[in-house]
Amino acid sequence: MKKTKYYDKDVYKTEKKIKTAFIILVTFLLGIYIGLAINYMELQNKEKQIREYQVEIDNLKEVIYIMETEEN
Repeated sequence: MKKTKYYDKDVYKTEKKIKTAFIILVTFLLGIYIGLAINYMELQNKEKQIREYQVEIDNLKEVIYIMETEEN
């Protein structure tokens, strides 16, 4: 025996709105996650650059100190 399906226009419209809202929500959350991941990677890269610059500054300070002590 075949089951008969009845469709209610209001239920269909509500279902369609819920699916659309769900797709928008998933896309939004995925965008936020990707944005945060990229931001984190950029932050890590900047911290690495800062550490490298700090080592370079320390080396330059040593060179200046050595040059000053040689003059005296």
